[in-house]
Amino acid sequence: MSARRLYVPGDRLAGSQVTLTGPEHRHVARVLRARAGETLTLFDGAGGEVEAEVVRVERDETELRLGARRTVAGPAVAITLLSAVPRGARMDFLVQKTAELGVARIVPVLTERSVARPDAEAGRRARWQKIAQEAARQCGRADVPAVAAPAPLAEALALPGLPARRLALFEGEKARSLRAALAGSAPVATALLVGPEGGFAAPELAAATAAGFEPVGLGDRILRVETAAIVAVALVAEASGMLG
Repeated sequence: MSARRLYVPGDRLAGSQVTLTGPEHRHVARVLRARAGETLTLFDGAGGEVEAEVVRVERDETELRLGARRTVAGPAVAITLLSAVPRGARMDFLVQKTAELGVARIVPVLTERSVARPDAEAGRRARWQKIAQEAARQCGRADVPAVAAPAPLAEALALPGLPARRLALFEGEKARSLRAALAGSAPVATALLVGPEGGFAAPELAAATAAGFEPVGLGDRILRVETAAIVAVALVAEASGMLG
């Protein structure tokens, strides 16, 4: 996948030219080492792409001439991931890899047994959104997954727009695997709920079940949060034909 891509918000791509400053300029000038006359692809995070020609590269800004425009289809199936927040950089990794796999929406969830408390750390949501943008750029997506603000489990379960098919990875679940739950079903929008490594507390299990989440498992091994989330998203994407 070509690395000569750059995320630029759609409201800045309406005209015939765009001027890049700050991090955008530095990426084009220093990372891509673009020169006048060269081309790159801009994407707006909502499925739109614009071919752009470099007009000039100055010390503090880059000017681009905008050309052909196109709409790129997003993932065939919308996957909403509601995940407990693992500690430190592990959430960064979770966001990056699930974005590459095609997740449409990421909801960081705070549970009774969560160790990380990102609601108390300014800028974490913005950081995760930026990681999702970079992952979309790297893997060739023209859309960018939306990363919600961290929310307590009860609020996350009540969010509007959650898909009708709802699957929850419950620690120790042996009755039905995620793969079995997906087998033979038509590709449909799916919500995946992943809990903390200590598992959900009993009231949380009851709340998830009451909200329509079907318990499924990933086998006998106890997985880290980010591992479970990546595997779950990959299985849904594979069953939906999104991974070829």
